[in-house]
Amino acid sequence: MKQLVRQIEASRYAQALFPWMSMWTLYIAQTPVEYPYWGPHLRIELVENETKMEFRYIDTHIKEKQWHRTVDSSDGFNRLERFIQQLHWFAQQ
Repeated sequence: MKQLVRQIEASRYAQALFPWMSMWTLYIAQTPVEYPYWGPHLRIELVENETKMEFRYIDTHIKEKQWHRTVDSSDGFNRLERFIQQLHWFAQQ
C-alpha cells in the first residue's frame, strides 16, 4: 500500500484526488469530502496476505452491483489509472 500511495503522490493525480485512510484501507473520492462521507468513492484494500489489492467502487450499497477488480499488489497503480480513465475522472491529455 505504501508503494501505491507513493506512486499517487508522484503522479499527475496527486493534487486532484481526495484520499483518506482507515487502518488498512485507502479510500479515494473525486471531489472534496466532509465527514462522515457517504458519497461515491473507490476503496482499495490489501487481500490474500497483501499479495493482491481489491479495488471496489462504492456507488451503491448493493455489493453485487459495485464495480470491483483484484490485481497483484505490484500492478495497483496501473489498475488505478485504468479505473480513472474508465470513469473519466480526468480529461484526456
